[in-house]
Amino acid sequence: MQVKQIVTTKFYAAYCSWNSLEFTDENGDEVSIKMTDDDYLKLSENLAVKAERIRKERADEAAEQQRALEAKENEDG
Repeated sequence: MQVKQIVTTKFYAAYCSWNSLEFTDENGDEVSIKMTDDDYLKLSENLAVKAERIRKERADEAAEQQRALEAKENEDG
């Protein structure tokens, strides 16, 4: 039988050391994950995809807010 543990916490800081990725939460609790160079490269790819999606969503939201503002100004006009 394999035991699975899930920990949920609020991100505060992260540090990439030579062979581990270390996270600290708001309470100062730490998690250290052993990482190889290939692990770091895969993580980098995943983070890049996530960051690009977030940027696109925010840009779309900002554009929508700008269109709504312009439409309101045209109505008041």
